[in-house]
Amino acid sequence: MSLDTGTSLSQPSSTSKALEILLGGSDGSLAFVPNDFSVSAGEKIVFKNINAGFPHNVVFDEDAIPGGVDATKISMSEEDYLNASGETYAVTLTEKGEYSFYCAPHQGAGMVGKVTVN
Repeated sequence: MSLDTGTSLSQPSSTSKALEILLGGSDGSLAFVPNDFSVSAGEKIVFKNINAGFPHNVVFDEDAIPGGVDATKISMSEEDYLNASGETYAVTLTEKGEYSFYCAPHQGAGMVGKVTVN
């Protein structure tokens, strides 16, 4: 199993295949947009903060990911945040299955999501 994670402060180039997920709605809501989506195994997911002033992160729920996947290797640290609008976190998931994730500071406000890897 191969997991590739990393952070980036720039958007992926237009030649790379990546799905962009917004952290925060255009109306200022605390949400992942979209919050339920599918990707192919090996497809990059780029989480992009659009809520200036709201710190966000992306943490995968260790109890709601495929067996054998280490949540700490695909998640941001719960102490790390995307603070500025436009900051990104990228992850590539290679193990098929369902992955639940959340924003640690806003999980109680319903900022949660799910990705299905096909």
